[in-house]
Amino acid sequence: MKIDESLNRLEVITKRMGQEDVPLDEALALFEEGITLATGIKKSLDEARLKVQKVLEKAKDTFLIEDFDLQ
Repeated sequence: MKIDESLNRLEVITKRMGQEDVPLDEALALFEEGITLATGIKKSLDEARLKVQKVLEKAKDTFLIEDFDLQ
């Protein structure tokens, strides 16, 4: 599953778990699925970060690299 698909599914799970009428067995299954998705998303992001770092390392003498904060 692609990262954007995982994020979309995680959003659906979050909304469903926020509802009052979710039976316990469904909530537990959704929670487990959500944790699995979140773990996969983190792994994908970590891998992407490593790829970016490798590319930047190769290009460090060619370009000026500055930190970028999204917050």
